[in-house]
Amino acid sequence: MPKKKNESFQVLRDAVIIRKRVTQVLKFLALQAQKRLENLQIDLEHAETCEQCNSLKENIRAEKFNQWLINEECRLVASTCSELTKSLRSANTIWPAYMSEFTERRNLMNKALAACNVLQDELQYIAEAVYADKNKFTALMLDIETLFRQIKSVRQADNRFLKQIKDV
Repeated sequence: MPKKKNESFQVLRDAVIIRKRVTQVLKFLALQAQKRLENLQIDLEHAETCEQCNSLKENIRAEKFNQWLINEECRLVASTCSELTKSLRSANTIWPAYMSEFTERRNLMNKALAACNVLQDELQYIAEAVYADKNKFTALMLDIETLFRQIKSVRQADNRFLKQIKDV
């Protein structure tokens, strides 16, 4: 099976860049939630009335839930980003000479496409469920959509292998 020379794989580089950007946005959200919780706890220490205390305690409970949700979503999104880059990197290591290799490469590309869709769904959910700046997510969503189209183009270009595929 002939191997590709050490050529750059643009779609993988783009996926890694998106992964870094997603991580930065989620880091910002997690730190923001932590800071809000800390501020509410400080406010609780300085509350002057029982009514203020009860209101702050309710806000703290809500903020703890938001923090939990952000942490859970961060884990899921980080895992999805990892799956995306892992699938692309694995697919790129296969230079198919046999139909089984072609199918494996295509399946890995399909996993990367699915990861793009999951990533968009999860980021959309975070933007709606958490007090997030939707503008930060819009550019990211558009970039993920562009990446999706790039992966589809690579997958379609792989049809060039079909002429040289061995049956056995």
